[in-house]
Amino acid sequence: MKSITLESPSSPQVGSNNFELLRVKDLTVSITGTKIIDSISFSLTRGETLGVVGANGSGKTTLIRSIAGLLKPDVGTIRVQGVDGSDLGHRDRARIISYMPQQVQSHPFTAFEAVLMGRYPHLGRLQLEGVEDREIAFSAMRRTGTESFADRRLDTLSGGERQRVVMARVLAQQPQILLMDEPTASLDLEFQILAMDLINDEVAKRNSGAIVILHDLSLAARFCDRILLMQNGELTAKGTPWEVLTPENLRAAFNIEGLVEPDPVTGMPHVLVLGSEKSGSKKSVGFGRTVHMVCGAGSGRQLMHQLKVAGYAVTAGVLGTGDSDREAAERLGVKYVSAPSFSPISESQHSEHIELINRADHVVLCPMAVGMNNLLNIHAAAEGSSLFVIESPDGKVSDYTGGKALELRRSMVERAGSISEASLLFELARHALE
Repeated sequence: MKSITLESPSSPQVGSNNFELLRVKDLTVSITGTKIIDSISFSLTRGETLGVVGANGSGKTTLIRSIAGLLKPDVGTIRVQGVDGSDLGHRDRARIISYMPQQVQSHPFTAFEAVLMGRYPHLGRLQLEGVEDREIAFSAMRRTGTESFADRRLDTLSGGERQRVVMARVLAQQPQILLMDEPTASLDLEFQILAMDLINDEVAKRNSGAIVILHDLSLAARFCDRILLMQNGELTAKGTPWEVLTPENLRAAFNIEGLVEPDPVTGMPHVLVLGSEKSGSKKSVGFGRTVHMVCGAGSGRQLMHQLKVAGYAVTAGVLGTGDSDREAAERLGVKYVSAPSFSPISESQHSEHIELINRADHVVLCPMAVGMNNLLNIHAAAEGSSLFVIESPDGKVSDYTGGKALELRRSMVERAGSISEASLLFELARHALE
């Protein structure tokens, strides 16, 4: 093994590679002939906590096991502090990188002995732990709340207690890169927050970096600077929590429908999972209630899907042939009033529309474009007793009626107010609880 010179962790210079702890480029990994990771690239900088999210089987664990040196890539490079990871010996790697596995094995060592193992990479051959090593181990146990069972064997501890002991061992190792595979999985709510606080505190205190696999998306948003979203072994999104945790990405990666709103305390994204197309619990807030949508030209497509997933019965107004909202309604099994494309709404179609509105618990008017051919849809929406007017994202609604549609819409806003599309599910839930 050739001699390796690693960059100093102290006093990074702006514009230098000292800020970059890790760079993964075009990483591809196979296990028993099956490709698990497919051409992934990203970097980790000092002072950064990087979250990794994705459905089971998306390749998250394989990714960090490869970075830890436990799996050999088929293709690609992993550079650690500017050095090719394949050139690092086991001891050099262990001084820089710590790895906390998803499943913590039980063995007959005491909790303190297990934590003290984190100091081994810093000891010479045949060297015993010194006073400083033991103090570092005890300090790590105090930080993780495990000092009270320091003398107990690991095989007598609960899964959550063992998880915290392993986290203490990782802290005692004092690495530059922490690789954490679901560190909060076996922990109760108090220690989930404590664990993530400890990781961020360690990253800040030591000017190091962490890569953390998490299943709780709101926890990832709260504690991670950036997030990697994995799907079928590929990196499908990376960026800030707001950039990655979008309803579209949740739908694609997890097959769920979710709302993403600012957490009232932290201001970071909070993910409310509504369910999936396969769900339909009678305990859902929408069960037994009907929402009628007045929409068109794609203005109601996403809401239609979210409402169905949340358990509501959904109906829609007059939709012409070829309209994208009509296509969504047919795919979702939403009853609507059929009309030829671009033809004026007839009296019979308008009457059928009013009947659907009268049967609904709530009516939602979307920011649809309105012409003389579909102006009666706006008149019909005004008949709703419980009306929600959805704001246009850019504040503009196309009106091709000489102002008649906007005047009607303004009168409905004066009567019922207006809300953002993202707020509709929350407002409907609030009405259900009143």
